[in-house]
Amino acid sequence: MKRRPSINRRLSVGLSVSAIIGTSLLLTAVFAEYRLGISDLTGADAFRFAWAEVADHVGMPVLLLIVPAILSVNIVIQRSYRLLEDTARVIANTPATRGLQIDDHAMPVEVLPFVGAINDLLKRLDCAAKENETFAADVAHQIRTPLAIMALTLDNEGVADATVLRAEVASMSRLVDQLLLLTQVNAQAAVPAPLQPYRLNDLVIETTSRFAPLAVAASRNVAFEEPGEASGTDVIVACHKEAVASALRNLLDNALRVTPAGGTVIVGCGPGKRIFVRDEGPGLAPARLDSIITRKGRTDNAQGKGAGLGLAIVTRIMAAHGGHLETNPKDRELALVFPD
Repeated sequence: MKRRPSINRRLSVGLSVSAIIGTSLLLTAVFAEYRLGISDLTGADAFRFAWAEVADHVGMPVLLLIVPAILSVNIVIQRSYRLLEDTARVIANTPATRGLQIDDHAMPVEVLPFVGAINDLLKRLDCAAKENETFAADVAHQIRTPLAIMALTLDNEGVADATVLRAEVASMSRLVDQLLLLTQVNAQAAVPAPLQPYRLNDLVIETTSRFAPLAVAASRNVAFEEPGEASGTDVIVACHKEAVASALRNLLDNALRVTPAGGTVIVGCGPGKRIFVRDEGPGLAPARLDSIITRKGRTDNAQGKGAGLGLAIVTRIMAAHGGHLETNPKDRELALVFPD
């Protein structure tokens, strides 16, 4: 089993090496001062004389320097450790609350970078916890709405409207699918798997063709725009195919809900490593997109019920691929942009 690094052990080794080097230098100085050589130490008297000089001029100075140095260094190190131990006890006895930070006022300068890194980590954990709480609140809000509509429909006298119930069940089913997808994205972020190369054009055609029946059932059209010569049809991206396909389906679903009956949703690639979806909705400004995906605004927004959660998931998927989600309100377009 490999030994853990030890500051005390490293200091002891360092001081021992210093003692050996110092002793060697002092011996060299003594021999140089008395002009001694190997031939001068052959006699018994000369040998005793040499060792007496070594003891007086080398042994005693080394002992007088090294022994106090070892003792003082150990005392200083132990006192420094005591500060860390006290801080560890404070942290262990502190309840898990927001805004927890390690007090670094009494910390040695040498450990400040380490303490600062821990405090930065605690801040990031606070932000993540806040995002999760907001996310849970948004999910609860989205679930509450279809449940309320279903309850009102069932409470009405007579036969319940099956169309309304079917639509709300579909809404809840879509929400559950999005939550499962988000769980998969988070799991992938925690344990990354290698990306595989895919032709962007083929991925878009395959996903769009599977989505087309849903568009027809909703009285909308889906059209695929062939890439121009500048874009080409052989653009390769390294990605997780199913995750990117899910992100594209989210954009298609969002476009389908904001496009009026009889309208057309256009899907295409390019320029470069980019997938775009154009709808016939009002368009989405960049500031509004940022508000939706960071869940600062309610998710039952102008882009349609459930769009906020879907777009937030798309953003997470693209971030995992080093890309991003962008909007072009002038062309009423949302795009998945991959890194070059």
